[in-house]
Amino acid sequence: MQKFDLHMHTTYCDGKDSAEAMVLSAAENGLVFAGITGHSFTPHDQSYCMSREGTQGYIEELRGLKQKYSGQLTLLLGTELDRYADIDLSPYDYYIGSVHYIFSESGKKKREEILARHAGETDRSASDAEMEELVKFEDWSPVDDYAEDLCKFAFGADGSCEDPVMRREKMLDVAELYFETVGGVVAATNCDIIGHFDLLTKFTEGWGFGPSGNVISRTRCGAAEFVSDIFDTTDERYIAAWKKAIDRIFDDCAERYRNGFRNRLEKPGVLQAGDKPVFEINTGAISKGYRTLPYPAADQIAYIKSKDGVLILSSDSHAAGTICSGFEEFSNLI
Repeated sequence: MQKFDLHMHTTYCDGKDSAEAMVLSAAENGLVFAGITGHSFTPHDQSYCMSREGTQGYIEELRGLKQKYSGQLTLLLGTELDRYADIDLSPYDYYIGSVHYIFSESGKKKREEILARHAGETDRSASDAEMEELVKFEDWSPVDDYAEDLCKFAFGADGSCEDPVMRREKMLDVAELYFETVGGVVAATNCDIIGHFDLLTKFTEGWGFGPSGNVISRTRCGAAEFVSDIFDTTDERYIAAWKKAIDRIFDDCAERYRNGFRNRLEKPGVLQAGDKPVFEINTGAISKGYRTLPYPAADQIAYIKSKDGVLILSSDSHAAGTICSGFEEFSNLI
C-alpha cells in the first residue's frame, strides 16, 4: 500500500485538529510522506478557507514542523487550490487543484471585472470586499455544502421544481457546468493532483427528489417519498461531460509536459507522473458519513486507467483520526 497521504486539513481552515496533531497521526500511520493542504483563500466565500492572515501563519508553522519531524517522515507544504482562489503560490511544495464552486456566466463576468479593476494592487482588501458581494445561488454556488445548494442555483430561491422533465434537464445543465469547470482546472491552477473529480455527487447516495420536486433525505423520508436521483449519472449528457473534462485534463497535462513542466511531487520522490495527470481517489466523504464509495465514480476511474492516468489514494482528512481512512479497503482501485 502507498506510504503517503497528500490531502489533509487542519484548524487553519475547516479541519478539526492542529497541524502538529495531523503530523503526529501521519507518523503513527507509518507514512513516509505526508502532505497538509489548507484550503486556499477564496474571496467570494471565506466561510471554510484559510484567511489571508492565517495563510501566513500556516506556512510558517508547516515549515517549522518540517524540521521538527524530519527524522520521522517527509512533510510537504501543500494547498488545496480552488479553481477560484486568489493566493501567492510560491511557498508551496505542490497543489491539489479542486472545484468547490460553480459560477454562472454573469457571475464569471462580474468576477473578471473585479479582478481587472484591482489588477496590480498589493493590498487585496478592496477586491476581496467586492468579491464578497457576489450573490450566492445567483452568481455562484458551492458544490459540497448542502444537498439543496445546487438545486437553488438551478431552480431559484426555494430549490424545488415540480416538473420532472425540466428538473432533470436543469440538473444536467448544472452537471455540465461543473465538469466544464473541472476540465479547466489544470489550466487554471497548474496543479499537481486533481482533487475529488466528481465532488458534485457528494450527496447523491443519501439524497434525492421528492414528489413535490424538493430535495429530501432518503433515510428520513423512505423509499415511498423518493422520486428520482439528484443527477441521472447514466444520461448521455452526464457521461459526455465528465469524459470531456478528463480528456481536457490529459491534453493540458501533456501540453505542460511538452513545455517543460514536471509534476512537483517527482522532486521529493513521492511519485512519477510524466505527462499524465494525477487523480486522487478521495475517501473523505466516506469517513464523514456522506458516502459509501470514494470519488471518482467507478466508470470514471476505469476511463482514467484506460488513458494511463496516475491514481493515488487521498483521505481528504479533516481530523487526525481519519488519516489514511479507507486506504486498505480501496487500495485495489489504484
